[in-house]
Amino acid sequence: MESEDKLYVVIIGDVSGSKQLSGRNRYQTQLFMKSAIVQINEEFHQYIEAPFTITKGDEFQGLLTDLEAAFRIVLALEKLTFPTRLRFGIGVGTVYKMGGRLPIEMDGPAFHRANAALNYAKKKKITYFLKTQEPSLDMLVNTIFHLMAAIKQRWNERHYRLFWRYKDLGTYREVAVLENISPQAVCDALKTARALNVKSAEESLMEYFRTFPIAAGYSGEMLLESGGVKLR
Repeated sequence: MESEDKLYVVIIGDVSGSKQLSGRNRYQTQLFMKSAIVQINEEFHQYIEAPFTITKGDEFQGLLTDLEAAFRIVLALEKLTFPTRLRFGIGVGTVYKMGGRLPIEMDGPAFHRANAALNYAKKKKITYFLKTQEPSLDMLVNTIFHLMAAIKQRWNERHYRLFWRYKDLGTYREVAVLENISPQAVCDALKTARALNVKSAEESLMEYFRTFPIAAGYSGEMLLESGGVKLR
């Protein structure tokens, strides 16, 4: 059994409400998920230590080397599988590889935290939850996750479409051309939905996650300071 001091990120995801799906709908959802996972494994291969695989029923998991990339993957999966709703548990910690190359063949604190985070997300009916070895970081990040989810809970399909197109294109004018509406209408819709606040929160989290010391191979305690994450 191989144990590494290096920190890893585990994502465990699950289809929300999958138990209520009929046999055919459940099968189609699983095919949809498999297609999305293949795309994620290809696009983010440089950050993936063990590829995303479906492990049981509608649950899937993957092992990563970067927390920022993990968050980008969560957001990408949310978009790729829409309107299917997913829940995510994100865990950070060490990993026991036990000679395996797939997540299901591994174990360790990172997996335990991701599983606990997913169970909490299911219990509280929220989209994502993070669990690391630093409670202060968890509280900060999960509070932002909760606020983002509260805003998006009021969105309809059009709000999501406008939000994703604006993120991809970067200007109201380009989105307006695709939507066949005025740039001002795009701006007003995004502001009313508070989509710009969500975009800003996502960008701030990504910048913050870049300070997380996974690449340094450190697995000890961490202190949160105003300048980022400091090791001790």
